[in-house]
Amino acid sequence: MLIWRRFAVLCSVLLAAACGAAAPEPNPAAQPQGEVISWDRNPNTIVMRLDRIILNESPRERLNRLPACTLYGDGRLIWVSFVPPGGEEVSETYLDEVTMRSFLEFIIRDLNFYDLPDLAAQEFPPSEDAAQESLTLNVSRGLRTIRSYRGWANNAYIAILERCRTINPQRALFVPAGAWITVYEEPRNPALPEVGWPLTAPFRLAEVAASGEARWISGVALAQLWNYERQTQGRIQWIENNVAYRVAIQVPNISRDSPPAPPGSETPTPAPTPTWPS
Repeated sequence: MLIWRRFAVLCSVLLAAACGAAAPEPNPAAQPQGEVISWDRNPNTIVMRLDRIILNESPRERLNRLPACTLYGDGRLIWVSFVPPGGEEVSETYLDEVTMRSFLEFIIRDLNFYDLPDLAAQEFPPSEDAAQESLTLNVSRGLRTIRSYRGWANNAYIAILERCRTINPQRALFVPAGAWITVYEEPRNPALPEVGWPLTAPFRLAEVAASGEARWISGVALAQLWNYERQTQGRIQWIENNVAYRVAIQVPNISRDSPPAPPGSETPTPAPTPTWPS
């Protein structure tokens, strides 16, 4: 009897162990599919930028030329569109998080951004006045810029620029609240449009040109300068005392390499009032 009792106990122990071994373990937590894209949400952080420079353009032209499209951490999107016969307009809108993430996924996954080479690093410029296009992305993988003189795999630059201009049909025309103005005295050119510099302007062109330094301005004077410069892509001549001057406008965090706004002049950027494109 004792032997049978011991045998029964042993069977019970073995059965319990077998049952314990056969018990299913909890399923592991599901892993996210693919890379999770993140970015700095600061409104002054540039998350994506398309830019285009001309190698032999003058300092004034370089300062006055705006990047083609810039996306900021808070979803603000600013881009440039050409308006015939010879002008341009600057527009802005805001993207919600879902739309912004989809835009970044389009660049990273559909256009294979991280597989695209920096072509400009692999060749000399094809000419002294060649255009260099660049694409910058600043997300969770870090900051990366690629450039090209001739074209892009997957037609990436044009594809992104087109999406910038069409991703949100609601937009507003952008006019800066403040900007740095640099003035250049140049020979008067009868082939270029010209406008007389108003006597009521807050400064004299000759004074700023002679100083060689940029002047911070805001208000009506800036709005007038901005509109003329954009409508003519910088070809306007300003006439003061029968002398011709050209200006360059740099807007902090909008223009390439602009100085920051002077202390005390920073104002929050209002969300644009949506308007439907014509």
